[in-house]
Amino acid sequence: MKKSMIMCLMLGLILCGDFVFSSEIEVESRISEVTVYPDSALINRLARLKLNTGIFKIVFADIIPEVDENSLKVSASGEAKVKLFGIELKKEFLEEVASERIKQLKDEIQKLEDEIKQLENLKNLLLEEKSFLDSIRLFSREQIPKDLVTKIPAPEDLNEIFKFLDTKLRENYSGMMDTELKMRDLNKKIDVLRRQLREICSPVKKLKRSIIVDLEVLKSGMLHLNVSYLVRGARWQPLYDARANFEKSEVELVFYGIIKQTTGEDWEDVEVSLSTAKPAIGGRMPYVSPWFIRVYQPPRIMKERIPMAQFEAFTPRFEPEVAEEPKVEYAVVEEKGIAVVYKLPRKAIIKSDGSEHKLLVSSQILSATFEYSTYPRLSPFTYLGSRVTNAKDLQLLAGRVNIFLEGDFVGSSSIDNIGPGEEFDLYLGVDENVKVKREQIEKKIDDVLIAGIPSPTRRTTFKYKTTIENYKNKKIKVIFFEAMPVSEDERIKVKIAKVSFEPKVKDWKDRKGVWRWELELEPKEKKEIFYTFSIEHPRDLQVEGL
Repeated sequence: MKKSMIMCLMLGLILCGDFVFSSEIEVESRISEVTVYPDSALINRLARLKLNTGIFKIVFADIIPEVDENSLKVSASGEAKVKLFGIELKKEFLEEVASERIKQLKDEIQKLEDEIKQLENLKNLLLEEKSFLDSIRLFSREQIPKDLVTKIPAPEDLNEIFKFLDTKLRENYSGMMDTELKMRDLNKKIDVLRRQLREICSPVKKLKRSIIVDLEVLKSGMLHLNVSYLVRGARWQPLYDARANFEKSEVELVFYGIIKQTTGEDWEDVEVSLSTAKPAIGGRMPYVSPWFIRVYQPPRIMKERIPMAQFEAFTPRFEPEVAEEPKVEYAVVEEKGIAVVYKLPRKAIIKSDGSEHKLLVSSQILSATFEYSTYPRLSPFTYLGSRVTNAKDLQLLAGRVNIFLEGDFVGSSSIDNIGPGEEFDLYLGVDENVKVKREQIEKKIDDVLIAGIPSPTRRTTFKYKTTIENYKNKKIKVIFFEAMPVSEDERIKVKIAKVSFEPKVKDWKDRKGVWRWELELEPKEKKEIFYTFSIEHPRDLQVEGL
């Protein structure tokens, strides 16, 4: 009875063996898609394999970069029907380094270094030969004129000398160039071999990483198995090219993503997405602590972070001309939660060498009305600007803008975050063909009464002239700003005495004393604006700002 029960149990284990014990399969995989974040990257690695029914451990071996284990995910598709049990990262410390490969690399490096030494010896011989030929050429230049005084050398002798020197110098030059090129190629090969040697000998290589997926195949067939994981050593940032076309009254705005990565493995022919999310930063709000006001104590004072000042360019907002809907070509844009993702239309190759890779995200033609702004009190330049409208389904991120005017690069500007369909000012840098000059043509101080008696008050009168000239071959609009003095003390009196051309707006945007002129200048036209003001205050009062 006992024997029969044992036999039945063993038979049951044999029949169920396929479901109890799992087979381990190491698969070949490739990186198929990468999502790059501002501080990391999400790698999608794909393996294709054919499986029969049963329980398996699928091993993605030789994972090079450091992986965030919490980010591991797995998905499956294809003919096979599977049940996924889990995914894990396995780390193994290698006991031995591939010594044979190290020896092979060292031997190859030594062989190339020996070849370089031979080429260096050859180069030294060629240098000596060049020096010898130069001495013959110098001797000939000095000796032949002397011989011409006493005798005339035979033409065939002179021809032979010149032919000999020409042939030998050409051969010497060719030999030097050939030697230099060979040495350069050998040095490149040595650099590659030394890099491979460092990677093998590096302690990081002694740690072997593998991703293991546990699954059960319910229906046999082809299976596409995709694992994804987060790695450091990658980042991206936006960059723009703005190309202004005055004749067509439009601006071409090209949006690029600049990608760098040093993850340790190249991304070959992969689909690339750019995301604004920062998965490396925790999603939980910091602890809210009370704000205590204490007596000032210098040794224990804590520096409080000062918020950045908000700057606003001087160019005012103005309405663009009515135009047709701009034609837009760009990556597919998705909003995932609070992040924006740009899925690029073309696959890319991105090497793990830290070099910049400039990938196109979008390109759009924006209808624009150009005008100039200037504030010569602080800057002796005029700045070209335009009011444009972003595409209705494209988010623009804050970033640097390279400015091109009529095909020439003229400098850099920047834009803020711009929402879909949002109007914004696109500043296009300095235009040297629109000149501005601010001059103080008079300063008069009056603080004396009759007969040299000091006055109890002091009055200072200023007179300024601002000149704006248009050297362009078309009519332009210039917005000119000036800050008139404003008193913050009742003892200080400010009087605007005379202005040759009244501004369109005073106290622009509630900024006291900020005046704004709107000027239109024909080609080669010059306009001058004169303004005079006086400041009066008690004689013994020191006034700031004069």
